[in-house]
Amino acid sequence: MISTIIFTAFVATYIVPVRVPGPMNHPIKYKIVTGAFAFLYDFSRFLESTIGIPHYILLNTIVDSCDRIKIRTFDRGQVLYHDQYIENVLVRIYTPTNVSKAALSPVIIFFHGGGFFFGSIYSHDTMNYHMSMYTNAKVISVNYRLTPNVYHPVPTEDSIKVVRYVIDNYREFSIDPKQVFLCGDSAGGNIAVVVERKLRREQKPLIRGVLLLYPLLQLVNFRSPSYLRYLPYQILSVLREDILTQVTNFYVNALFTENELFNNQHLSSKDYNKFYSKLNLQISGEHQIIGESHPDTWKLFDHNISPLLADDDILHNTPPTFIGACTYDVLLSDSQLYFQRLQKLNVKDVIYKEYRIFHGAMTFLDFPVAFNEAFDIVYDSAQFIINRTTFII
Repeated sequence: MISTIIFTAFVATYIVPVRVPGPMNHPIKYKIVTGAFAFLYDFSRFLESTIGIPHYILLNTIVDSCDRIKIRTFDRGQVLYHDQYIENVLVRIYTPTNVSKAALSPVIIFFHGGGFFFGSIYSHDTMNYHMSMYTNAKVISVNYRLTPNVYHPVPTEDSIKVVRYVIDNYREFSIDPKQVFLCGDSAGGNIAVVVERKLRREQKPLIRGVLLLYPLLQLVNFRSPSYLRYLPYQILSVLREDILTQVTNFYVNALFTENELFNNQHLSSKDYNKFYSKLNLQISGEHQIIGESHPDTWKLFDHNISPLLADDDILHNTPPTFIGACTYDVLLSDSQLYFQRLQKLNVKDVIYKEYRIFHGAMTFLDFPVAFNEAFDIVYDSAQFIINRTTFII
């Protein structure tokens, strides 16, 4: 009787109120997953009030523990993996079993999402296993350090150290340095773009391709069309104002408030003009300008933090790029804008695809919370790589 009451209360409190942002397969599954995250969030807040540990640390610990202990039901032995350190950064390396040890293999270097303060090599294990299996390429997943223990540019610096080492010591990993792909989802997509540009400036071998899965491309404007449309849905109970404010503050070591960011009150009129002039767009009317910049706003315009805002001469030499955007995502507009900028600059070999699924899809590949559209993103990403690789003996 008591268990029935508790279950009913949980469903009524956390499942029923969830709003599905639009037509999708398995809306009930989405409601259950979102409700579960909402419960974990409230539970972490409760523990914070009782034991004093910040809720984001508790939430990260809970989620990371679940990722570490999950049963790898997908593993059929087609891909071997091991963990090691490269330049003092933990990585997980995936190697297809049917690839000759004498072959120089293409390699995908992956940077996980999670707002720079969630996620790990464990959270995206299923995705990277399948990417390696589908492409017959090695995958190196990077466990860069997370905020708030570190700030920008440490996550990017950790990541580029790994990429440099792999390219410089390619025979150690049996990979072809001319067939290196960078891939990242959400915040990891941000890292992938920035790392590629830094390597280009260093005149390293050109990256063969970049794969951006629902990437975080700017932290300036929080009132884009997709923010205005999907923020009220609090996708997965994660894309919400308080968490997104923490993402920004933790990454750039700032003190923005929710009200400032989500009403664009951290921007002056000059800032707003600068944002839209970078994109060669007309100014949107969806803003509230207070007249002065927040003291930390200047940080957000750094193209190593908001790569969408880089100058044309930087974007012009972008390598082949796959952009996999999610329909139900506050970041959707930024993916569209990035694609449009690359098109206007006549950048060759850029593919944009949009999937009717929500932000964070790459962590929903495991039974019983798997979504077919998440696998579609993996399949299409793998095909992008397959079409641009060869094996060298």
